[in-house]
Amino acid sequence: MTFQENGASSGEDATRHRIADLARRAAALRRELPESAAEADTANTDTAFGMRRLWEEGLFAFCLPHRFGGINDARPEVHTEDFFRIVLDVMAGDSSAGMNFLVQSLVTFEVFKEDNSLPETTKAELARLIRDEGVRLCASNSEAGSPGPVTARRVPGGIVVTGTKAFNTNSGGGGWASVGLTLEGRRGRYNALVPLDQPGVAMKHDWDSMGQRGTHSQTIVYDEVFVPDGHHFDSGPVSPSYLSYVFLTHAAIMLGPGLGAFDAALDYVRKLDRPSLPEFDSATEDVLVRRRIGGCAVDLRAARAFLLDTARRIERSAPDEDTTELFVEAFGVKVACVRAALSVTQEIFDLTGARSTSGRYGFDRFWRNARTFATHDPTDAKEVWIGDWYLTGKEPPMAAMLRV
Repeated sequence: MTFQENGASSGEDATRHRIADLARRAAALRRELPESAAEADTANTDTAFGMRRLWEEGLFAFCLPHRFGGINDARPEVHTEDFFRIVLDVMAGDSSAGMNFLVQSLVTFEVFKEDNSLPETTKAELARLIRDEGVRLCASNSEAGSPGPVTARRVPGGIVVTGTKAFNTNSGGGGWASVGLTLEGRRGRYNALVPLDQPGVAMKHDWDSMGQRGTHSQTIVYDEVFVPDGHHFDSGPVSPSYLSYVFLTHAAIMLGPGLGAFDAALDYVRKLDRPSLPEFDSATEDVLVRRRIGGCAVDLRAARAFLLDTARRIERSAPDEDTTELFVEAFGVKVACVRAALSVTQEIFDLTGARSTSGRYGFDRFWRNARTFATHDPTDAKEVWIGDWYLTGKEPPMAAMLRV
């Protein structure tokens, strides 16, 4: 073995050990976070505690470039399966914190892409803020229900950004927003990095959804916000597998409440040990209880296996590969996770019984979280597009790819 080969092997071993350590930490967070998740849901506040714990355990650094202490080098096709294994444990503990973390990761990919136009000094400073201070990143893109698109015009030394963005997930704890906008005189995607405490930025704190409350996905208004040169950029084209990756993040967000509900139900049944009918002496002897637990476990494990298998396919995909089939498969993962989560979050009450509907347990939050995110884009349409692919080979329409 050459010196270079030995060095590469040592580096790979160190990375594997680091990933294994983060996986252990995520598994511990799965047990730690439910209490704070329930509190954030009850108060309808940002899941600040959960996000701070993710940063303290080192998870924010996973998607940074190697040169800034990261693991997957800001490339979604690197260590994809490992990342989603970690994410699913976080999601089970707190699906709002998990959703915030995935947004953090997607924006990290965008900011640290090698072929975007951000200068290295800006990337280095943002990496330091993320790694050392736990600064959170918000993808400020949605204009659903807004009066018009967010625009920017050039001025000496930078650009000025104006407009309104809806659904700004992960903005409740401050930090920075990557604002998607239209730059006057220029076509294509463009972004500006804006500190959320900057003058001209108004966070409306109007997130009032029945579920995923801890994401604090509020409206943000940008009123003549100055962004200096070096902090606005052309993000460049996305990789062929990136849209498939985004749909896996959606699938993980869906599956999280189902996994969390199953954890909570098992803990409740074990502690109470109360059968569903008097002819059984205990919950462990109750065949109805065991049957429902088995059914929920199968649904969740099947959806999880489908997600991780597709993550492996993304990891193994070649840069010049036709990813249409992979994209359709990612659709299927989302559908499977929607079905599993909605089923399990509803069925746990047949498993845990009437007492578990007490507000002090907060078990209703799992269904509310799943039902809320399931409305993001229509599952029926995905099933039609999947059916078209298998029946005729017809590719999904562009609208399907854009609705992420």
